[in-house]
Amino acid sequence: MTRRDLVVVALLTIFTCGIYGLYWQYKTTEELKTVSRKDLNAGLELLLTLVTCGIFGIYAHYRNAQIVTEQMKALRGAHEDKSMVILALDVASLVVGVTWVVAVVILQDELNKLAEAGTGVQPLDSQRVG
Repeated sequence: MTRRDLVVVALLTIFTCGIYGLYWQYKTTEELKTVSRKDLNAGLELLLTLVTCGIFGIYAHYRNAQIVTEQMKALRGAHEDKSMVILALDVASLVVGVTWVVAVVILQDELNKLAEAGTGVQPLDSQRVG
């Protein structure tokens, strides 16, 4: 897992009009596939997100948050599941728009916790944000 700065993730997502968010979804799903050994296909999921105008991305965020919770419980025994908060923010983004970025930041925070829990952390280089 790669630890990413929450502010950088949010700003890149906003300033690229969501394009970085798609790249982020691909990269984090690939990393979760490695850590969790689940059968995830980041490329197909990215394609489905694009074809469904982001609807599949809502499911992917929710599922990825559940995988993080699963992994954290296996490593630490207890972890607060934030998948429903992420789902609510993503669904709200269909009307409001900006809550999608908040959901991405919360999910990245969860991914950072998993990275710090000892699952092969790759520290974020000052020049590397992906």
